[in-house]
Amino acid sequence: MEDGQAYMDRIMKAAFLGEREEETRYIYDKMRGTFAGCCFTDKELKMEFQVQEWELNPMQTMHGGLITTAVDMTCGLLVRFYKQSVSAATVHLSVDFLRPLRLGEVFTVRAKINRQGRRILFLTAEVVSSDGRQPAATASGTFV
Repeated sequence: MEDGQAYMDRIMKAAFLGEREEETRYIYDKMRGTFAGCCFTDKELKMEFQVQEWELNPMQTMHGGLITTAVDMTCGLLVRFYKQSVSAATVHLSVDFLRPLRLGEVFTVRAKINRQGRRILFLTAEVVSSDGRQPAATASGTFV
């Protein structure tokens, strides 16, 4: 029988196996997040992204709304796994932007479930560059 970590690894990796078309109407596909790791006992998921040209704002840094989308994607996938559901809804999501992300920069969103009730889950997340510099953003959210 498969242990919790092996099961989580298998399910999360499968979520990223679909082929992505270059032109798609879904923002989740356009952002091209990839599986970067998970921990069953700590209730954590990591997704990796690279800042693309279409995601830049006029200051030539990643638009804050798209950083928020990357956080929401990662948290939502983690919530779906622990709820054992095909859907998750964001009730509240607060993001603090600490530094800009630039074109081509690779970053990881690390989401963690801090508390899980019968219906509501409370998560925190951190957006960190692959170079290990100061986090670009921190977040907290409530999901159902």
